Amino acid sequence: MYQALYRKWRPRTFDELCGQDHITRILRKQCEENRVSHAYLFCGTRGTGKTSMAKILAKAVNCEHPVNGNPCNECYACKAIDSGSATDVLEIDAASNNGVDDIRGLRDEVIYPPSVLKKRVYIIDEVHMLSAGAFNALLKTLEEPPEYIVFILATTELNKLPATIISRCVRFDFTRLSEQVIADRIRYVAEQESIGLDDDAADLLARLADGAMRDGLSILEACNTGLGPENRITASDVEDRIGLAGSDQLTGMMRSLFRKDIPAALDLVEQIHRSSKDLGVFLDDLSAFARDLLVMTEMKRNKVRSGGRFRYQKEELALLQEFESLLTAEYLVWFCGILEETASRLTRYGTDTKIRLDFMVIRLCDPQLSDTSSALLTRVAALEKTVAALKNGIPAGGTPAAEPENRPAEPEPEPEPEMEQIGFEEPMPGEEPMQDVKTEPAPPAEPAPEDAFSPFRQLAELREELKNHRDLVPFLTKINAYTRGGTFLIRADGFTIRLLQFGRTPTYLQDALTVVTGHTWELLFEAEEEPSAHTLVDEIESDA
Repeated sequence: MYQALYRKWRPRTFDELCGQDHITRILRKQCEENRVSHAYLFCGTRGTGKTSMAKILAKAVNCEHPVNGNPCNECYACKAIDSGSATDVLEIDAASNNGVDDIRGLRDEVIYPPSVLKKRVYIIDEVHMLSAGAFNALLKTLEEPPEYIVFILATTELNKLPATIISRCVRFDFTRLSEQVIADRIRYVAEQESIGLDDDAADLLARLADGAMRDGLSILEACNTGLGPENRITASDVEDRIGLAGSDQLTGMMRSLFRKDIPAALDLVEQIHRSSKDLGVFLDDLSAFARDLLVMTEMKRNKVRSGGRFRYQKEELALLQEFESLLTAEYLVWFCGILEETASRLTRYGTDTKIRLDFMVIRLCDPQLSDTSSALLTRVAALEKTVAALKNGIPAGGTPAAEPENRPAEPEPEPEPEMEQIGFEEPMPGEEPMQDVKTEPAPPAEPAPEDAFSPFRQLAELREELKNHRDLVPFLTKINAYTRGGTFLIRADGFTIRLLQFGRTPTYLQDALTVVTGHTWELLFEAEEEPSAHTLVDEIESDA
């Protein structure tokens, strides 16, 4: 009878079980020295080897000819347990046998010794599904069972187990398997099954397995279905069979989002949707890509060399380096927050997936559409980066960079030598005498009109008065202030003006002005002309 790959290649000894050496070493030693405990608790995520370890332990304690603590897999006990015909090894699914009566029946059975094997082993899978009454019924038996009884409890949710159950067991935590361990095992199984498998495909299968060996082998089997022995499984085959978006579509979407190209990004969402790809998985890939970008940005800023394992390698890593110089950490945190919010909504509602991704694309391409604090922080960081670029000499909109304030003083010009007074001789006969040239005095300057604005000289005192508003003070360094009568005029760039007009900020300004000047003012805002943002971005991109 045909068996699935994950069942056919289930580990049969402690040495064959991958990635859990910290557990197999202890259990093998206990079996070798005949110091097996009466109850074990195996906890960990799916596909990490809990059930396989339980069956190996059941064989090891009943094996007639053990080899260094490992079962021989040749004796009657090992073969009977592998085939499932051993009556003294019972595997119970707690999800479907979770009542008090089921546990009472088990409690009544433990008084009988094993009929054939040396020990009777109860493997209770998904033990966290037992009811409170069933746990209470199991307590006494689990604490003091007969010497020929071994309990092995397995669970994926340790937090749901009562402390009284955990304290009665020897607990082992199964860790998630690394991608390298899963990829090596997949290559071994593919070689034994004569399945052609590219290295890139094996790495992709290990990534999709998400730490679970069973998932990796199941996906391998799904990809091999329908292929002949002469065909090889490639990374593209895995993407098509599982419904993943290709790396070209992923990087194309990232480029469109970073370049604020809304039509191109929406076209990619439409293309992926029409090809029946899993939009939820595509969203996870975008999040992983943004995470790698954020890690690289923080590593460079903090001057560290290691920041965790990157999900995207090889050619994807070159793309990360391409975008890394154009992005800020604040932008990437906001970017990941939008992705996480969209993924949460997809999980919660599960409908209108494409519409939600369209909204997400538009929001990511235009941070001004978000009024959250993270979006404002993103825009402020972009302004700071622009100002830093201008200070470094990068022109913006044709405006030359400002000269530094501490430039060396220019030498004073030397005084010109005084001209000698030259006397003119008497005029020749027939010549007109030379007349002195009189210079007309310059007309007096017109007095300034009474309604003209005059500069405000107390900005430093105003900033000191508003020092408790830390998010407001930095923007007061970017304004020009003037007064006229009872009007207070503020001139600044458009973004700063919008921020100063937002919420209760005008009230804070009026209160501070009253304290500083002793007068009540009417605020007037005026936005100055800003340089072209498109030209600045193009110049920064070309310079990077």
